[in-house]
Amino acid sequence: MPRLSQPEGETSRFYEGRVRRFGYGYRALGYGGRPSQSKRFGALAALGGFDGASVLDVGCGFGDLLAWLRARGARPRYTGLDVAPSMVERCRKRFDEGGDDGSARFVVGDALTWQPDGEYDYVIACGIFGYAAQDTRLRIQPTLERLFAIARVGMAVNFLSGRAARRSPGRLYVQPADVLEYALRLTPALRLDHTYMPNDFTLLLYRTPQWEMNPS
Repeated sequence: MPRLSQPEGETSRFYEGRVRRFGYGYRALGYGGRPSQSKRFGALAALGGFDGASVLDVGCGFGDLLAWLRARGARPRYTGLDVAPSMVERCRKRFDEGGDDGSARFVVGDALTWQPDGEYDYVIACGIFGYAAQDTRLRIQPTLERLFAIARVGMAVNFLSGRAARRSPGRLYVQPADVLEYALRLTPALRLDHTYMPNDFTLLLYRTPQWEMNPS
């Protein structure tokens, strides 16, 4: 594999600029609206039951996934990771101001270089490949490998679909079959969901195949 550049600075600058332009809302994160954000969260949350589980949210943005889970009764032991310092700072203030019970923490870092302190039951990566920074496409496979390696139960990751009829400039669109091929090298136990939006798909990868958990 060719040597990869480290585009976290480029990506961070992109999102920091969007925060300055749009403030602390979904537009800064590149969502078309709250409904599309919620649909993506729903597809990712199909991975498993998060209540009481340790969860790493890669590309956490403003911590909206954590708020979404809590609104639905799940209280995970949560770590949010993002390359944009202003987003992490916003998360820390948001959940401290909300009387957070200490079950959430937020850190600045890049998925390929950040050193976790252990494994997580679930790893969620929402939108981390959406911005077409330098070498983003080349980073997909090593990022999947690295994140799945620290997922004790499973990992969920989404992408903008190369099957989308309409595309936005500056965004990275990926063919589902290509990512499926990468993922099958990691585990045979996975699902690909391309049902919830026309321009997005989610992969759910599991450490232990269901047929091994419940043999007939």
